[in-house]
Amino acid sequence: MMKVERFQKPLEFMVGRDAEGHWLAVETHGRGGGIFVSQASALRYAAFETDHRPLAVRSTARRLRLL
Repeated sequence: MMKVERFQKPLEFMVGRDAEGHWLAVETHGRGGGIFVSQASALRYAAFETDHRPLAVRSTARRLRLL
């Protein structure tokens, strides 16, 4: 039997605020995220989760929400 490997897209995060003003880090493919007390905490989490890959973490002024 042949083994089939799945190729997943690498993690990417958007960091911004929700409608209530909380800081969120939301994985763009729906695979994770969280609520944070500060923008710095959200950015630190997202950078760690993406192994500090360039352009894997973006900030946005749009309202975000966790799914």
